[in-house]
Amino acid sequence: MVDDVTLDRHLVGALIEEHAGWSAVFAEDGRDALALIKLQVPDVVLTDLQMPEMNGLELVEAIRRDYSYLPVILMTAHGSEEIAVTALKAGAASYVPKRDLARDLIPTTQKVLDMARNQQQILECLIETEFRFLLSNDPHRVQSLINHLQDHLTMMNLVDKAGLIRVGTALHECLINAMEYGNLELTSDLRESEHSKAYRNLVDERRQLQPYRDRHVLVTARFSREQAAFVIRDDGRGFDPSKLPDPRDPANLQKCSGRGLFLIRTFMDVVRFNEAGNEITMIKRRH
Repeated sequence: MVDDVTLDRHLVGALIEEHAGWSAVFAEDGRDALALIKLQVPDVVLTDLQMPEMNGLELVEAIRRDYSYLPVILMTAHGSEEIAVTALKAGAASYVPKRDLARDLIPTTQKVLDMARNQQQILECLIETEFRFLLSNDPHRVQSLINHLQDHLTMMNLVDKAGLIRVGTALHECLINAMEYGNLELTSDLRESEHSKAYRNLVDERRQLQPYRDRHVLVTARFSREQAAFVIRDDGRGFDPSKLPDPRDPANLQKCSGRGLFLIRTFMDVVRFNEAGNEITMIKRRH
């Protein structure tokens, strides 16, 4: 329950606690709410719209991006109608006018929870699905995509929490490598600590230049009850993975080169490249 007004939090808390089997965790604004959600994902989020730090619309957008199956219900005050419409279009599940909380909050929340549970029951019948994404060389989209793929790993019950982190790490390494080493044709030499600023400057420069700026990363993700397969392909010239230094060698411990591929091979069950070296296939099997 997210609201910066203490009295409103207590009011909603009292209504929630009266409903058998329900309990509420309270946050003062959107940032506080996201921190709590990260610790434990709730069944539903009830949020005010007008709040400092991060308002209800921004919270809806963040939850939609990072917790796509978590429903959000808006609590709307007079004068917030326009932002409420925007939030509903952004992905909120429903809304309750604050003046009608005593009458409508519990039935609205129950309806949203029932729909979410029905959706989960249908998803449990899913045996196979495939997604294809075309990314520009913008690293800010990488984590959102990883979160989406992790949701499906959880939905298909393929990995535990530790496995989610390992697969997420492998995906992050692959996606950043495809963008920077593949499409932008950078090398790991500049990524060493004393050259890191020059490396970042070159990344920003090449994102604006031809032919680099028009290159993309194609991501194909296939999920079944037995495994998840990820195919990541860039538009670069490719490379020979056999020529990367072994990061386990003490002489290479301080080098960036080879570390990402070492993590990928450690965390995934199958890792293979195409002949050109610009496409990697990773498979994570159910354990």
